[in-house]
Amino acid sequence: MITEVTTRVLWVRSGGRCAVCYRDLLVSGITWKQVPLGERAHIVGRSTSSKSPRGDDPLRVEDRDAADNLMLLCGVCHDDLDDPANLDVLTVERLRVLKRAHESRIEQILAVPPDNSTVVLRMPGIIGAAGVHIDRSAAAAAVLAASRIAQFPFGPDRTGLEIDLRRVTAPNSGNEQYYTECRRQIDQFFDRQFLPAVADGSVHHLSVFALARWPLLVHLGARLGDKIVTDVYQKHRGTDQWAWPTSGEDNRFSVETIVGDDADEAVLVMSMSAAVHVREVPTELAGRTTYRVVLDGGVTPHYDVIGTPDSLRSAERAWRDVFADIELNRKHVRRLHVIGAAPVSACVALGRAMTRGVHPALVLYDRRDDGTYHPALEVN
Repeated sequence: MITEVTTRVLWVRSGGRCAVCYRDLLVSGITWKQVPLGERAHIVGRSTSSKSPRGDDPLRVEDRDAADNLMLLCGVCHDDLDDPANLDVLTVERLRVLKRAHESRIEQILAVPPDNSTVVLRMPGIIGAAGVHIDRSAAAAAVLAASRIAQFPFGPDRTGLEIDLRRVTAPNSGNEQYYTECRRQIDQFFDRQFLPAVADGSVHHLSVFALARWPLLVHLGARLGDKIVTDVYQKHRGTDQWAWPTSGEDNRFSVETIVGDDADEAVLVMSMSAAVHVREVPTELAGRTTYRVVLDGGVTPHYDVIGTPDSLRSAERAWRDVFADIELNRKHVRRLHVIGAAPVSACVALGRAMTRGVHPALVLYDRRDDGTYHPALEVN
């Protein structure tokens, strides 16, 4: 006999949700009144009778009414579980896996303190000729892995904060109109949605998921600034996931300075996700003081060069070191020309490292199909 204590344990472990379809078992889907709809289903049947689903398992009869052998289900899933036609698929082992996965997920979610919620901001764009998709569930899984609960509190369909740049005409090399329109949409989002949400206290922590042309990522970072605590995520090719790997490459970055003339313009070359040489800098910038952000330890630049949050923090320090040197030694510099290749998270971090009115404007260069670099966007 299933005791009342066992029933309570089962409901708590299951979070009041069906362990198979995740339906809320405390609310009627017709009247929306609070009605307990959960049913206790045996994994191994209660008796050893041939009519008892999976009853031929060697589990002791006295253990069959224990919480470890029960699943909290809705009526539909309970019927499916015990239908003779499904017993060859819904085996004891399969059901135990489902039970463990569901109850572990509930435990993990409820173990996160309430103040560890985060508002998700997504910015999908166009890479090459194709629009990219940033799935809401993938973003939620990534922040959960970082012990936070994703919130999508804005919009009638609760999609959260989103800047969808996929609707802008696909970029051609040197297409200034594309960058102008994308910047307009980013600025409009911040002025109409983001800043009012921050002002009324709706956003206290932010998780950013962006995938677009790199100059737009820097502009996004510049608009975000550093006033809100923010975690920046990127998609990792090694795992095809947005969550930071538990054992990713922990690379470090440093800044090399090549002192040039006293012009009011300088150059920043990023050799992070791909190697970029000083000789590739446009000829009109030759002779300018040049900062090179490079990998320590002789590591070759590659796409997943930032594989841990610590690596990202190292990149952030490199950006701050560049700006600090300009403030200390080159106050006359008014424009910093930025050329190179860097991961998504580092690009957003570069924009966030800027202080408006203090640091020089950033002139961001896009690489054309012929391998040459041309100005795409200026952030100031």
